[in-house]
Amino acid sequence: MRLLAAAVVAFALVHGAAAQEKVVLAIEGWDHSERDGVSYFRCASAICAKGSVVSYKRQTHRPSLTLADFERHHRGLADNNKKNPARIRDVRLERIEERTVEGVRVFSLRRAVDWADGTSTFSVDALLTGPTTSYTVISDSPRMEWTVNNFEGFLPRLVDIALLQRP
Repeated sequence: MRLLAAAVVAFALVHGAAAQEKVVLAIEGWDHSERDGVSYFRCASAICAKGSVVSYKRQTHRPSLTLADFERHHRGLADNNKKNPARIRDVRLERIEERTVEGVRVFSLRRAVDWADGTSTFSVDALLTGPTTSYTVISDSPRMEWTVNNFEGFLPRLVDIALLQRP
């Protein structure tokens, strides 16, 4: 996946006392949309896998969050989802890990969901914690290797966003 050199195309302040900055990426081959504060990218070309979606959202900055906290949160979500067998047959979490990329702490895990209709989806769920901001990132696709490739392709630009200094 090729990312545009000028990936950060907009950096605007929202007016008001609780002003929040908004950063929008432009990623070649992906269609962008926003809903409820979440930026979504849907595969729109041959350079990514059909059905792939990558999304990110700014979160409350919690630099003291641990990998154990991250895992506990996601295991709780998985356990709750398993309580709905009419919709979800199984949820599996794998490769729960922490790494640092250019000073940004990255917690990530791989999630596989088997739906009641017989289909499966594969996700990478991540939390990026920079010096003053945090973002959640979710990469989804019909195959785990595509999901991981998409996540790793977006990660450098998302690290850039997490490194932007915010008041």
